[in-house]
Amino acid sequence: MTDPEITIRRAESVADYRACQEAQRLAWGIAEDGYLIPIATMVGANLHGGLVLGAFLPDGQAVAMSFAFLGRVKGRLSLYSQLTGVVPGYQSQGLGYRIKIHQRDFARSEGIGGIAWAFDPLQAGNAHFNLARLGATAERYVDNMYGARSDALNSGVPTDRLIAEWATDRDGPLPVDPAWALALPRLVESDGSGPAVRTIESQPSFLVEIPPDIARLRREHPGLAERWRSAVREALRSGFDRGYRAVSVVRDDSTEPRRSYYVVERPAVPTPRG
Repeated sequence: MTDPEITIRRAESVADYRACQEAQRLAWGIAEDGYLIPIATMVGANLHGGLVLGAFLPDGQAVAMSFAFLGRVKGRLSLYSQLTGVVPGYQSQGLGYRIKIHQRDFARSEGIGGIAWAFDPLQAGNAHFNLARLGATAERYVDNMYGARSDALNSGVPTDRLIAEWATDRDGPLPVDPAWALALPRLVESDGSGPAVRTIESQPSFLVEIPPDIARLRREHPGLAERWRSAVREALRSGFDRGYRAVSVVRDDSTEPRRSYYVVERPAVPTPRG
């Protein structure tokens, strides 16, 4: 349950921005100041259409933060959320969800129709949160988006990212029946020793499995983690190139560890009238 003393609000002072910087440092395990968003950048964005949010304790400490600026997606004005993070010790309390809802409400009030952000396609928890809980979709894959990084979450691996797109008029995820979804063909699926990639032709929907704990896999079996990255990248990019999009993430709770799959579908083509 979220601490009632935590207040999510827009950053207003230099002290607020510094607290947001520190929250960023702790949430991502950042050791190099060059990866922190400069205060001047946050101030400029916050005063000119963007949004800097902090989850503040009564003493002014930020235990979560988010930074977003105005951009365009497919030619339409959007809010681009560069990052949202929660510091250790305050995670799994719903703060990330509350911050995203604040973002959505802000965008709605400003007449902005969409919010976009990037996330690691192999992070099963983030993928489920973004697509299955918030209701974002994804149809763009960017190879090594940020180049080499040194923070704790990204050190030593290519920074491949999916771009989430979230319509601000949506109040929940697309309805996806897990039983129906888990019966779909599987383009990528673990065969016990690693990812198996199959060929699927002309299917309206299919699944792409992602590993349950990519952070652990990268630490203990980096070669296998790289095989997963290559398999998921190939599957999603080929699907996106053919007009598909990832619309949800479903979980199979009958296995240990629990398995997670992207639900990828081709949007229905409207039937011509007249």
